[in-house]
Amino acid sequence: MSKWYLGLSTSGHDPALALVDEAGTVRFAEATERFMQDKRAWGVTPDHVPHLEAALAAVGFDAVHDTLTVGTSWASIKSNVRTDPHDALLPSSDTLWLQGMQGLLQQGAGRSLLRLGLCREANDPMRFDHHLCHAVTAAWFAPLDDALCVVLDGEGDVGAISAFDMRDRRLTRRWRSWGPGSLGTFYGWLTGLCGFDWRLGEEWKVMGLAAFGQVLPDLADDMSRMIVVDRGRLRFADHDILKAITERCLPYRRKPGEPVEFAANLAATGQSVYADFADHVIASCVGQDEPALILSGGCALNSSYNGTIVGRMGVKSLHVPPCPADDGNAIGAALLTFMRATGTDSVPQGDGSPYLGSRANPQTLDRLSASAQGLSVRNVEGHSENVVADCLSEGAIVGVMRGRAEFGPRSLGNRSILAAPHLEGMKDQINAKVKGREAYRPFAPVVRLTDAPTWFDRAQPSPYMSVTLPWKPDRPSPVSATVHADGTGRLQTTEPDSAPWMAGLLDAFQERTGVPVVLNTSFNIMGKPIVNSVEDAIGMLLTTGLDAVLIENTLIEKPSTAL
Repeated sequence: MSKWYLGLSTSGHDPALALVDEAGTVRFAEATERFMQDKRAWGVTPDHVPHLEAALAAVGFDAVHDTLTVGTSWASIKSNVRTDPHDALLPSSDTLWLQGMQGLLQQGAGRSLLRLGLCREANDPMRFDHHLCHAVTAAWFAPLDDALCVVLDGEGDVGAISAFDMRDRRLTRRWRSWGPGSLGTFYGWLTGLCGFDWRLGEEWKVMGLAAFGQVLPDLADDMSRMIVVDRGRLRFADHDILKAITERCLPYRRKPGEPVEFAANLAATGQSVYADFADHVIASCVGQDEPALILSGGCALNSSYNGTIVGRMGVKSLHVPPCPADDGNAIGAALLTFMRATGTDSVPQGDGSPYLGSRANPQTLDRLSASAQGLSVRNVEGHSENVVADCLSEGAIVGVMRGRAEFGPRSLGNRSILAAPHLEGMKDQINAKVKGREAYRPFAPVVRLTDAPTWFDRAQPSPYMSVTLPWKPDRPSPVSATVHADGTGRLQTTEPDSAPWMAGLLDAFQERTGVPVVLNTSFNIMGKPIVNSVEDAIGMLLTTGLDAVLIENTLIEKPSTAL
């Protein structure tokens, strides 16, 4: 008999599940949106029955002999806290909607075990502080025993920021922000002002657009007075002041139908103000002898800001997990359930691998190989890196679905679209013909960790695409498709031990082109989650400008691109 621990992210958005074994090892973690192919999966239970069933099968769970203990990523039901919704930035109706979904998922967490016959009556799951879940998830991925951990979030059980000390992998909360002040809410408001929708996760678009704009001093001054930062704690300005400031910002709003570039200065100004707020928070936490900073929470996805941290405010090294937002809290909830059940107070340490999700179904792939019509199908086992390097060097755009899926919002080589960064027009071609997204959106470069100092200023490890850094002035021209308008790139660093296939591809691609950089973007189209099944991958091949897909060791090409 084996004991298993199931963690559920029960925020009402970005649901996810994670499974930890009796040794305290994360064995599986996946966002519900991937399984359902429903972006952000609003209101969907994280223990969605078919998804949970598939996850249990993936880890070899024995329904007859094994036990399963459940934990959730919130200690409270937000709607039970009798406070008036703050509506100066986001509509109060959105807050009530979010609270309602969070309450339903908290109350119903673990009921899917009844449907699967794993229990005979509803058991109340263990429930854990939201920010503690963020901190534990981040600690699991961090190769450290001692660190400062700061959670920058949209909302927690109480407040939107928490600071933790980790010593010998034991977490102790230093303080939490209690007031109604939130960097996540600020950025959501900014996203809407720029003409995008935070509910669709379009904060990415603001970060990318900021590179095309200029900071407007008067507007920045107004925005900077929206939040008061006191010893790292956040508090929105008084309601009347906040209302007056937001009204002064309205003339800069991008109206429906206006070109995206109309909001570039607004995006640049808001990103700058966000960075100032975050600086105040981190500077209040970092001491002279802090060994390292771990950053988590939804705001830790702001790679543009993250890339500016190391070397300032006393921060010597930065560690951001691949899944700092609410989906990642499934891991924290599962680990905390394990820790409480076993009486341990130290956070287990993982091997750093983000590849914790599903694999391609081999039966589906076999059927495809036997019956594909109009496609070239061939087995490239043992030399797939060389074959893909050949394709890329000749201008093909290739989707890759290999091994276990990455956990988190960014593709890190196992569910990626890859291309040559040095070919003219490649960025525009992928945006227009493959991704179907705005032309200004950037793509990430993949480089060997050892090569990063040659290509980037302030080079640092970035295995999860967590930081955006400036390219060295003499480097962008050979890799223009991965260089953003402000001369930066959100890099992924890779090493042979952690990502041997990607490291091999970089070697092979450099041999053919002289360029040790590959363009990497997520294997999806705009508005859809990253592909989860063989059918998803083939559907993208047939309906977009993709030239080929590699699924495990099978290369499937459109006839015009078969080599």
